[in-house]
Amino acid sequence: MYENYRDKAPDFNSSLDRLYTIISILRAPGGCPWDREQTNKSATISLIDESYEYLDGILKHDIPSEREEIGDVMINVFMNLRIHEESGDFHPEEAVNEVCDKLIRRHPHVFGEEHASTAKEVLSLWNSVKENIEGHKDKAASFFEHIPSSLPPLEESYEIQKKLKKVGFDWPEASGVIAKVEEELEEVNEAIAEGDADHLEMELGDLLFSVVNLCRFMKIRPNVALHRCNDKVKDRFQKLFRMADERGIPIDKDHVNEMNELWEEAKRSE
Repeated sequence: MYENYRDKAPDFNSSLDRLYTIISILRAPGGCPWDREQTNKSATISLIDESYEYLDGILKHDIPSEREEIGDVMINVFMNLRIHEESGDFHPEEAVNEVCDKLIRRHPHVFGEEHASTAKEVLSLWNSVKENIEGHKDKAASFFEHIPSSLPPLEESYEIQKKLKKVGFDWPEASGVIAKVEEELEEVNEAIAEGDADHLEMELGDLLFSVVNLCRFMKIRPNVALHRCNDKVKDRFQKLFRMADERGIPIDKDHVNEMNELWEEAKRSE
């Protein structure tokens, strides 16, 4: 364990040791009651939250925030490692060595004799190693086996479509994907006209799946695109709210026209 954990570490390796030592102390008897209550599940949920906060910093080009939030990500990764070590599941170095070995094995164009000059060739090599060396072959009965069931639906759709693309079940051009989105939107309109809530729910699901597929086809992560849109809407409405307050315009359904005008004004100011 890192003995001088109260002092700043002089290098990266020592800083990792320092962080793991601090987390071990917090988890030890006589440590922090809150940290001692954490589980792999709770630490992983925090890891997801902190990852999105780190993403916020990236999207806003806020380096101090990125530095802080990626540190918070590491807290939860190390917390998970410590919990596994305490439980006798495995030691941290086993997990790290395993992933190091995997990276070397799956990059034969860097650490071996293979050659790859494009990202597409790299992915082909990667999949070849997974199937032919590691034995991860896709079988009909378990084709989606490696897609975690705990993924949020948006991410699960994205991963399903990636798997389908691997076996050639994909659109040749973006125009086909766009046409599918338009087709699904028309079916949503038909379901609305029918007044069947169950049918409408299914058609809205199809529409969302098609939009996610368009994101994937255009090499855009749907969760990141939606995250950026959410931030944009929040920022724009916050501007609208301030302008309405300054001009004495109530924020309610009776003043929707004024709010729409303020929305457009906020939009033009971006």
